[in-house]
Amino acid sequence: MGEVKIYGDRVSKSLTMNQDFLASWNELWIKCPWATIFQSSDFLLTWFDCFPDYKPTFITDWDGTSMTGLWVLTEVDGTFLAPGFDLAEYQVWLSTSEKQAGFIEAGLKVFSRVFPTHSIYLKYIPNPTPLGVFGKSTFLKSRTVWRPYQQPLMLVEKALLQEELKKKNRKEKINRLKRLGSLGFRKTIDLETFKSQIDEMALQSDFRRGALYNKTFFHDEPLRKEFLLRLFALGHVHVTTLSVDDTLIASNAGIMGPNVVHLQGINSHSPFYSKHSPGILHFLMLGVALAEEGIPVFDLTPGGADGYKSILANRQETAYEWWFGPRPFAFKTRTIESLKFKIKTRLEQKPIFGLDWQGFQDKIQTSRSNIKKWTRVLRAKPSYATHFLNEIKDKGADLDATGELRSAAPTTEISALKIEKNRIQDLFYWQEEKAGIPRNELFLDCLNRIEFGQQMFTVMEGESLIGIAWFVPSDAKMHAQEARNQSSERPPIMLCSCYQLGREKDIMALLHEVLSEVPADLQPKVRFQFSPKQKSLQALILRSQA
Repeated sequence: MGEVKIYGDRVSKSLTMNQDFLASWNELWIKCPWATIFQSSDFLLTWFDCFPDYKPTFITDWDGTSMTGLWVLTEVDGTFLAPGFDLAEYQVWLSTSEKQAGFIEAGLKVFSRVFPTHSIYLKYIPNPTPLGVFGKSTFLKSRTVWRPYQQPLMLVEKALLQEELKKKNRKEKINRLKRLGSLGFRKTIDLETFKSQIDEMALQSDFRRGALYNKTFFHDEPLRKEFLLRLFALGHVHVTTLSVDDTLIASNAGIMGPNVVHLQGINSHSPFYSKHSPGILHFLMLGVALAEEGIPVFDLTPGGADGYKSILANRQETAYEWWFGPRPFAFKTRTIESLKFKIKTRLEQKPIFGLDWQGFQDKIQTSRSNIKKWTRVLRAKPSYATHFLNEIKDKGADLDATGELRSAAPTTEISALKIEKNRIQDLFYWQEEKAGIPRNELFLDCLNRIEFGQQMFTVMEGESLIGIAWFVPSDAKMHAQEARNQSSERPPIMLCSCYQLGREKDIMALLHEVLSEVPADLQPKVRFQFSPKQKSLQALILRSQA
């Protein structure tokens, strides 16, 4: 093994253009027993090319002709991370089985000399990466912190997956989907088709993740789509879709390594079809397809095996979150992680104030989001005042002769307003900095309503979302507090969940459009619900024309 050295931006850039270096990198990647696609030159160099603000740092014993160890990192605010960040599901160094212990210890000693105040963070280090040296080396042990995670895997077995799809509840959902149109599971094999699919796939993924985790990766970083398209062209992304006619209802674009597809890239399903469980149906069909292709493993990625992962996983491994740095840094990190573990264990055994571990994390996230005060926007709250439209008409409200709401001379010309039905992408134009209502709360409310069967209507002015209204059919679910005191045979309902203050007349245009979508025979039965704080809107609707 040659001397282990660190190469920064200028030298590392020249190395990436050195064909001998690239050939040795590829050879080592093939030989390394624990290597994943996320350490390949295809993955890493494509990522650096797509995200040029990040520069590679190489830790390697490259001697000009060969290497037995290579670790690629990039620096962000004093911390060295694995290139690809969350797109690189597994983050490790490359080495040979014989040289790995010596390489990793020598590499981290060099790192500590060159960057004495910096740290390294990896998430996740997968099985079967050899980690014994960290317990044997005093130098490494005192500077290293670990946190284990479950690493669920699906070892694909075609017969078992087919039996799962034949179970009564799955079969019923498949048949219901078939009654809606032509149901098709397909593998995408050409780049142009993937280009035509990726926007909708990313939108569905961002909407759900934005609601549940306040993460909208593709909206915030559009270059992620370009990165996946380029990886697909290199043969490293496995794409499948489930559609009803031409409507995408579930998808997976998984980054693919030798003999494995990772649940990392894009996975999505349409909220408008949630009651049919298209996500789990697609995953089961994907498992059958992988078995037919001779791909033995579908990696469900670390972080637990709850929900759909508990249905799919038939093997559990352990992966690790990992920190390395100066002793004071390691001590602080170890203390914080220990405290987190104790809190999590306590909450899993017995919730506190009704909060489990996930609820505790959500509460922290919500508290952070609510630092901004709620201004200029009204949001629908529980305990609605309700009015039948025929009652409003009796009071001389702003209705036309047919009982429909008039647009009532909006503050902006109607031609400048754009009203759409069930258009998720409009929600991304919510101006949180003006509104004060956190985007993730808005997304979660909309996600729940859509999955309940409520129909969404948005009104846009340019690139600003003015408000959101809903039509709730009699057979659609409602939030528990909204449905309080409602009979089992309630009438259809209209409501406005949120809008910008001062735009009440424009909301009238929106409500007019919502009501126009209701069958004529149901319009007299429609009840409108107000939040107690929507007094301006309520007054406008109830105001006499006299």
